[in-house]
Amino acid sequence: MELRHLRYFTAVADTLNFHRAAEILHVAQPALSSQIKSLEEELNVQLFIRNTRSVNLTHAGRVFLEEARTVLSAANQAEKRARHADQGLVGTLRVGIIAPTANAWLAKILRCFHQKFPGVQLSLYDLTSTEQIHRLRAGELDAGLLRPPVGFAELDSMHVEESSQILAMPAGHRLSRKEKLTWADFDGEGLVMMDPRVQHGYYDSFLAECAKVGATPRAVQYAHDIQTKMWLISAGFGIAPTTATLAQVKRPGLIFRPLPKGLPKVETVLVWRKQDESPILANFRGCFKELSTES
Repeated sequence: MELRHLRYFTAVADTLNFHRAAEILHVAQPALSSQIKSLEEELNVQLFIRNTRSVNLTHAGRVFLEEARTVLSAANQAEKRARHADQGLVGTLRVGIIAPTANAWLAKILRCFHQKFPGVQLSLYDLTSTEQIHRLRAGELDAGLLRPPVGFAELDSMHVEESSQILAMPAGHRLSRKEKLTWADFDGEGLVMMDPRVQHGYYDSFLAECAKVGATPRAVQYAHDIQTKMWLISAGFGIAPTTATLAQVKRPGLIFRPLPKGLPKVETVLVWRKQDESPILANFRGCFKELSTES
């Protein structure tokens, strides 16, 4: 039994006329009659009562009609979903993000994607850059927003954003009263830093600028995620350089000040597996390119 047999059967059942059904199906009437007879023989039941004047469904035919319509509907739905999947219109996209990218800029990207592809389910995971790289290579993420370097040949990336570095400090800190900070101001200051296993190399440029003028800040507290780091600073544990995007999130007891000149901007890249040909992923990258063009 094939889907065409069910289509032929339902056409005859709907019209109760072989000639009219053949016209609708664009097949010859003898061929249609032959296919219906073949279907009845395969099922070993009579589906229609035929005579020279009329065609009617048998009881078995009425029951079979309900099931045939269900099967055809499911087949049509499967065909539709397959086409949509091929165009990246349905499915799931697993995206890793680092906390500093959870801002208005990312919201604009996600809004663009959702408006264009509402049938795609987005699963977002707050992960460090290192964790994202690991999960991308393991096939547990489809894309990641993270800090370079990427460092693996099987991964590809594109620049999506960069942010200036600023100083985060607790309200009332002595440096908050200075109009303009210098690198020498950080001598002896306690730093709240991310654990090096989580965020390696981020503080290198800050510490290098301090060292140029003989200033020696010291690590007094480590955090395993950026939100904990910001709360520790607001609680008075110390100060730290951070990205300007984090200043968009207001926290009690936490203030920000510009850092002295000399620090590079912090880059964010979108990373994915080179061999991943998912149309959903391609559409997601397209939203980043579209926003970049508008900017």
